[in-house]
Amino acid sequence: MTPQPTVGEIVAITTIDSDPLLLVSSASDDHVTGVLLADLPTEPLRRLQASDLDTATRRQLAQTLGQTDDRQSFTVPTTDYALVERDSSRPNPFDGGHN
Repeated sequence: MTPQPTVGEIVAITTIDSDPLLLVSSASDDHVTGVLLADLPTEPLRRLQASDLDTATRRQLAQTLGQTDDRQSFTVPTTDYALVERDSSRPNPFDGGHN
């Protein structure tokens, strides 16, 4: 079972071939909701990369993006994602969306 992510963590959606990365803006026992990293403009993506696992900064960024009306959010069931930064199958932490 995949560990429950927290706001600001990055998960990969495993039911889509390319495993798109999702910045978690909210989480429950049944699903996570977030913004696709591919949809982020340059500045938020740069800030996310620079946060280097600073959970307070990531949480603030994720919550702000999750509340923005012009970003489409995605909700994914708990069975359809894998944590990227804690997932041992990925050798490096988040590096900007390159697999």
